[in-house]
Amino acid sequence: MSDIRLGFAPITWNNEDLGAEIGPPVPYTTVLDEIAAAGYQATELGDGFPRDPAALKAALDARGLSMPSAWCGLGLLDRPAADDLDHTRRLCELLAHVGASFVNLAHQGTPQTLALAGRVQPRRTPSAVWEQLAERITRAAEVAHACGLQALFHVHAGTLIETQTDLDELLRRVPADLLKLCWDVGHALYGGIDPVAVVRAHPERIAYLHLKDLDRSVLDRLCQQQQGFLQGIRQRVFTELGRGVLDVPGLLAALREIGYQGWLMVEQDSSWLSPAESARVSRAYLRGLGV
Repeated sequence: MSDIRLGFAPITWNNEDLGAEIGPPVPYTTVLDEIAAAGYQATELGDGFPRDPAALKAALDARGLSMPSAWCGLGLLDRPAADDLDHTRRLCELLAHVGASFVNLAHQGTPQTLALAGRVQPRRTPSAVWEQLAERITRAAEVAHACGLQALFHVHAGTLIETQTDLDELLRRVPADLLKLCWDVGHALYGGIDPVAVVRAHPERIAYLHLKDLDRSVLDRLCQQQQGFLQGIRQRVFTELGRGVLDVPGLLAALREIGYQGWLMVEQDSSWLSPAESARVSRAYLRGLGV
């Protein structure tokens, strides 16, 4: 798939949810060096990376890396709208300076929602609440567009937008030209969504992918023991490509069918391997599939 470009997200080195509990802080220079050495072309913004645009761009350029997008956690109904918009604006301005094309909007979750990850019952969220959510996401997307970026939405386990029903409600309310998807296939699996079916059902929304695999035995144990998303990270619920239940060949076939041309950002929140080895294992697996 010559029209596909590969990146690797930095969260494997410096986990943004549990920090040093997962491993000691790693200098951003080491993160970038190891991503490039593993054969990737890009990364996203990670903990410890420079927030000065000139310094960040110089560090990326020195290693031949791009930064096409970054996570933008929103409080949505959990914090004032002005705070979300200010956070979005500042991040988008940084991303625009380093040549990004996208920003990954997402609900950042709360202790209550994170505790229920993977075990959400069918929600009966009132229409008025959904209208509030859609309005907040729309306004953040408009900020991104004003900065020259395409706004994406990242469905995420343990948040207000996790399940197929949640995804359908969001897409119904926000126009496709304003909001596309950062389609994280690992979080889709966590939330009970068929990630390949969504690619085929919503080709106009698929603009960027987080490519991650999931260990079903770990997720089943988490659900049986009623443990939340943070326990999932501790127990390495996400795994290297080809070692979990994600149908990677099927996903790649669906992407070919819709004519996808863009980034696959391999992402693994935590791993039993060293971050550099994890990145190499997933890269070798993709090479075996001709990517």
